[in-house]
Formats: sequence, structure tokens, C-alpha cells
Amino acid sequence: MISIVIPTYRESESVQQTLRRAAAALWKYGDEFELIVVDDESDDGTAEKAESLQNELPVRVLRRKGKRGLATAVVDGWATARGDILGVMDGDLQHPPEVLAELADAMQRTQADLVVASRYCRGGGSLRWPWWRRVASAAATHLAATVLPLRLSGMTDPMSGMFLVRARAIEGAELTPIGFRILLEVVGKGKIGKLCEVPYLFEKREQGRSKLGARECAEYLMHLARLAWSTGQLRKWMRYTLVGLTGAVVNLSALDVMAVKAGWPLAAAAAAAIELAIVYNFFGNWLFTFSRCPAGPFARRLARYELICAPGAALNWLLTLSLFGVGFPLLGAAAVGIAADGLVNLTLNIPSIWKIWGPDLH
Repeated sequence: MISIVIPTYRESESVQQTLRRAAAALWKYGDEFELIVVDDESDDGTAEKAESLQNELPVRVLRRKGKRGLATAVVDGWATARGDILGVMDGDLQHPPEVLAELADAMQRTQADLVVASRYCRGGGSLRWPWWRRVASAAATHLAATVLPLRLSGMTDPMSGMFLVRARAIEGAELTPIGFRILLEVVGKGKIGKLCEVPYLFEKREQGRSKLGARECAEYLMHLARLAWSTGQLRKWMRYTLVGLTGAVVNLSALDVMAVKAGWPLAAAAAAAIELAIVYNFFGNWLFTFSRCPAGPFARRLARYELICAPGAALNWLLTLSLFGVGFPLLGAAAVGIAADGLVNLTLNIPSIWKIWGPDLH
């Protein structure tokens, strides 16, 4: 049985259409299902409109006092669910309900623990979004992948609000989300083995107003921080940072020895010092940060690491030479280059870098 939770707050204009289209999609799929509307005390008749369909559709309505957040509404809805497959979707039609049948079919076909409707895998997208929404969404997605790179490895849309998960995969997990992103909580705390993604087109909101604001953004950051702590990735971040800092010392020390004491040409000395630091960081993270990672393939992991780090390393080399050329002290110029190198990797490359030590590199 499939149990779909639809959290609502002031969705009276769209809730009935959402329910009818969702039911039609799941009837077409053919499995038994239920639709659970969890309403946070809407004052526009949302709950009443959903309840009016109970003689027509397999709909239940759970009323909560006050607005307590989308993600907690999903958890409360799942607590009352009867299905062995749990799901969620929005009630404002930005998630096309017809995608539910595709998600259910993909779960049955692949035997996945989690099937996510993705805007970012091949065939997905967002319809009629302004550029700033696209930028904000991409930034939030990248931030999640940066903070939780191991947990979110292989997922293109960790911000998705439409997915199915097997109840057994989250059985016993203490789900305590903040804000509106329940998928992060499921992936962070659930026992997710196989993952599958289904592309879909995220619709522009036609009715009502978006609930996303400054408070929701702050809650998102708090949620990421809590998950980083509870999943143990914060400890790995601390180790990763320590390796990076000692790698900077290796870079500066090697540059001083080769350029100052040994008299190498600066361009060659800077390149060699940067490469030595890259190799040091690779082995330091292998042995210290990701000590339980699979043993191989060694050469491929190192080659991937070198390739990913190449843009930051090139920037490091150029800044070191350029700043020294205009009068900066050598080690001061190198320190600026190292800082820029680290910033490039931190802002752009962390998910790709951390995947190098994951189990799925073949």
C-alpha cells in the first residue's frame, strides 16, 4: 500500500485538484493507496475542501494546531500511515501529481529504497522560473551536497519535496526535521540502500503564494547543521579541515626550501610545492579523514583528485607568481594563493572531492 502525505497551509484553491489528479495517477498505477492531507490550521477552508472528497477518494485529513512546518507535517502524516511505501508531495500543484505513478513504477521496477522526483537529472527541469529562483535553488542544492557530501552522493536533487521511501528504510529512525526539507532528514537518518531518480518538470505556482521566506532559509541552514552533527559528517569535516591546514604548511615549507634555500626557479618551485601539497592532502584524507573508505582503485582515485584540484592549483600558482612579482613577500604571496585555492575547492568542488573516497568509484 502507498501512503502519500500532502502537507497544506492555505491551499484551498488547489487542494481538490491535487487530490483528484493524485488519485487518478495512483488508480492508473493499480496499487492500493491512501492520501493523507496534513493541514496546519488553514483559515481558508483547505481542510474542509479536502474532507468533502472523502466519499469520493481514499482521503484522510489530519488537522494540526498552528503552522508548525512542512517537514514535521510529513512526519506526523507518516505516523498515521498504513502503507509500506510512504510518500510526500506538495498540495499547490507545483509537483505534477501524475509523477506519482512514475515514482511507484520505478520503485517496483528497481526495488529501490528511495525514489526521488528530480528537477536536475536528465529530462527534469523547472518551468517558467525567474533566474533568481534558479540561482537560489542551485545554491541551496550545492550547499546541501557540500555539507553532507557522503550522504547525498549520487543524488541530483536533495531539495526535492516529492519522493517515495520504503517504510522499513526509516523504521526506528528519529526524524526531527526543521523547516521544509524532509528528504534531507530521510537520507541523513534512514537506511537508504538503493536510490533511484525520476525526472519531472517543477511547475510554476499558479495559485496562492509561496511560503518560502527568510525564516524558512534560516531553518534550512539550522537543519543542515544538525544533520552534519547527527550523521557524523561534522567530525569528518573537522578532520578534512585539519588535513587542509597542515597541507598549507607543507606547501609553504616546500616552497621555502626549493625556491629560497635550493635556488630553484620560482615557477618550478611553486608548481612542485603545490603538487606536493595535493599529494599530501590526498593521502592525509585517505588515512585520517576517510580511514574506512574502500582500498581501491588507488590510481583512479588519485587521478580524479588531481583533476578536480587542478583549477584551484592553477589559481594558486598564478597568484603566487603574480603577487611576488609586484613586491609581495614570497610566503605571503603563496599564502594568498593557497587561500584562493582552498576557497575554490570549498565553494565548487567539495561534493566531487569527497566522492573520491566513497564506495562507488569504478
